[in-house]
Amino acid sequence: MGWLIVLAWMPDIDYAFPILRMSQHEGMRITHAVASSLLVPVLTGMALYAAGLRSEKLRTCCWQSAIAGLSHILMDFCVGVIGLPLLWPFHKAVIAAPIGLLPSAGSPHWQHNYFYQNLLIELGIVVPIMIVFLCNLPWQTNKLKLWQSLVLIGTAAYFLRWSIGLSR
Repeated sequence: MGWLIVLAWMPDIDYAFPILRMSQHEGMRITHAVASSLLVPVLTGMALYAAGLRSEKLRTCCWQSAIAGLSHILMDFCVGVIGLPLLWPFHKAVIAAPIGLLPSAGSPHWQHNYFYQNLLIELGIVVPIMIVFLCNLPWQTNKLKLWQSLVLIGTAAYFLRWSIGLSR
């Protein structure tokens, strides 16, 4: 689980390594491209294969790694503040969402005024949706009741409305 969190944070590695920063790449955050976000998950799959993992377990780990790697750029895309070079290195187009669904980090610092508010909003949107999704997968035996799903989706909708109303 810890490695999946690292994979999800990987696109922000450009903060730690100046060579990866926007100023070095025509103003693009190349670490936020689909290809860049899948680089370490692919290497993870290769390492697991080399370590002897096979079959369904390897497939599951590879899918989890890929989803974790892409989750960061999906959430950044949903912020809608800046465009992302999703197709880099194949195309230099910077693609932006037409509307911001998640709050902008502004300044990702513990003492920033809106850090905790934005964190609450993001969790209020993402966590209920993930609970509904994960608890209603085909192989789950204890599925949510309809009213439980509706309450969770309503909670996410409340936070989504709050987020869309924020200034950008």
